[in-house]
Amino acid sequence: MKKTNIALCISSALMLSACTNTSTTASSSLDASDLTWQAITFGQSTDLNFGSTILPNKIGTNEVLVNGQPATPGPLAKTFTVESRGGKLANSHEGVTFYYTKLPTDVNFTISATVTLDQLGPETGSKPNRQEGAGIMVRDIIGEPRLNPQPEGLEEFPSASNMVMNVLRANKKATNGLVNVNANFREGIYEPWGTGGNRMSRDEFVKGVPFGSDKPYKMSLTRTDTGYIVSYDNGEQQQTEELKGAHANIVEVQDPNYQYVGFFASRNAKITVSDVQISLTKANTEDAPLYKATLDDVVLQQASPDKSAIANYTLQSRANYSGTYSVSQNGTKLLDGAAVSAGEMFSFDTTLKANQQQFDVTYTPAEGPDLTPKSYSQTVTKVSLKDPMNIVVNPTGSNGRMTLAQAVELVAPGGTITLEPGTYSGITLPVSASGTPEQAKNLIAKDGVRFTGDVMHEASYWNVENIEVDGARYIVHGSHNHFDSMLTHDAPDTGFQITSNAGIGRALWASYNVVENSESYNNMDDSQINADGFAAKMRVGDGNTFIHCVSHHNIDDGWDLFNKVEDGANGAVTILDSISYKNGQTLTVHEKGGTRGNGFKLGGEGLPVAHIVKNNLAFQNNMDGFTDNFNPGALVLENNVSIDNTRFNFLLRKSPYTEKVKQGTFTGNRSYRFYVPSQYSDVVNADTAQDNYLVENGKTVNDKGQAVDSANLLKLKQAAKISSTETVPGQSEVQQLKALTTK
Repeated sequence: MKKTNIALCISSALMLSACTNTSTTASSSLDASDLTWQAITFGQSTDLNFGSTILPNKIGTNEVLVNGQPATPGPLAKTFTVESRGGKLANSHEGVTFYYTKLPTDVNFTISATVTLDQLGPETGSKPNRQEGAGIMVRDIIGEPRLNPQPEGLEEFPSASNMVMNVLRANKKATNGLVNVNANFREGIYEPWGTGGNRMSRDEFVKGVPFGSDKPYKMSLTRTDTGYIVSYDNGEQQQTEELKGAHANIVEVQDPNYQYVGFFASRNAKITVSDVQISLTKANTEDAPLYKATLDDVVLQQASPDKSAIANYTLQSRANYSGTYSVSQNGTKLLDGAAVSAGEMFSFDTTLKANQQQFDVTYTPAEGPDLTPKSYSQTVTKVSLKDPMNIVVNPTGSNGRMTLAQAVELVAPGGTITLEPGTYSGITLPVSASGTPEQAKNLIAKDGVRFTGDVMHEASYWNVENIEVDGARYIVHGSHNHFDSMLTHDAPDTGFQITSNAGIGRALWASYNVVENSESYNNMDDSQINADGFAAKMRVGDGNTFIHCVSHHNIDDGWDLFNKVEDGANGAVTILDSISYKNGQTLTVHEKGGTRGNGFKLGGEGLPVAHIVKNNLAFQNNMDGFTDNFNPGALVLENNVSIDNTRFNFLLRKSPYTEKVKQGTFTGNRSYRFYVPSQYSDVVNADTAQDNYLVENGKTVNDKGQAVDSANLLKLKQAAKISSTETVPGQSEVQQLKALTTK
């Protein structure tokens, strides 16, 4: 970004407008005196009960005051304060309190003011996390206003926009009385919940400035035909900044007709604003190309091994973009121009006629950022093995057995590795060890097999059965795998997780994995806030399914389906006939408050994903039984039962995005409270809701509001009483409850 001395360019707001390379003239000036200004609070963490790092007497304080009274719609106030104890400034969205006016997008502006930063950062002793800030902003849409009065327990959804800020942020993640002045902009947002791969640009053009009620600044934000300029002046230092790359039309994307300009504060920030000047001119906005997410680099993966114990060899590869493959064997071209879709496994069957064969693989992308052919050479060595379809291993490779690593390298498609009892260290099943779509490889453990290191499962097309992982994690990056009778416990993070590395492209995200008859428990990370039982989160493709699984006594959630706006929405996950109980604690660490421990957490960050959740039980989790976690998508919840969870049994918030995407279906679900009271009634918002029995004011009622006769619930209530003598509290009770509630 270009930096110039403000003294050379500005002595007033009008002079600044003349320096901005805009094509407008004084004769095209417009009248700003009739503008209506108003206050709004919107976005994530602005709800009335958000209390993280906020003084108790300040929780819910998100307001604009004029002479000590809440601002009302009308002319621009001469002096006002903007205070927001909640909210956040994130990469992809904001939660803010905003005093703003609405301008047509065919208007340019300069807005300037004297700004005093009265407060920035927590007053609870916590350090700033740099999600705090205050200043001047223009954006292409505003979010739905927060609910006030707010239904108990509900929180606000994210609100994403293309925007430009002149913003005061903490100098560092420390309380040092200093701020940096940032010229920020975001582009690439096409949906109100956010768009994966958007661009957030931050330039700290002034650093280390003291702040306080006795240290006023002059700040400004200007829109021209081609872009934006910000300025800062504290009487000793003056600086203007042109936001290079921020085209004027980025605030015309989601709402092409209007832009929203004003003063904001977010998360433990308060400003006093006076001497506001705004000048308007007609715009001749440059039709600049809109930002699109940067495409991931081309990724080409070798998906077949360098050794083979059989002559019939399947050469495999996959890539994150559609394209064509050509294959040569020992210099002879065998295949040319075979078309393969993005993420699809390319397979070519051949015969190894010598002990060593060289294959040259050329992949030519048909799409993506670079269409240049990509090539690799692979030498395959034929080895002698008595029975490559049945390999038995032990932890040390002794007594005529192989090690597991050796067997993974040699087992043929359709073959089976059998693990003898013992303690195994961690292992990686690489992409090159993948089975084929027609013949999966098998990894079967006898009773008494235990892994004490992480199992990194990068391969595709495997069947894995009867594996215990103790004190470590089972992490799945591959696709089309089937896991049965898995046991993970005491891991330093989530026990069993399906996820993908960043930057590989959605086509290669972990997809179509099935987990059955498995259990994950007693997992806890050092911070005691992240370790789940099962997770399918952070870059997860379509078709992942959990069936007849049990998750309990994990420090965070039973199931976590979280996704980030920056990555884009996950694929839909299916959870069937499973149980989640006593999460938010471990077998040795008791529950704490109500901020961790959901049974089934079904999303995150406002991204709509249509997960399918049927015939499951959530019992005595430390937070919510079933929660959308800000997923406004078309969730399907059918025939689930939720009993005695600490906060909500069911929490499906009202989506602010229903004009864009409908909420889902909620049928045949049942909610009960027997021994764990809650101040919250169930909250269910769905496009279709019928045949449900939900908790209202502590009692279970049907769709007509009629209470269920407590006599009909006696067996269920008896089964829900946890014995104080159990080694694993709730273990026998959930089996009884599942039997009683299964339709």
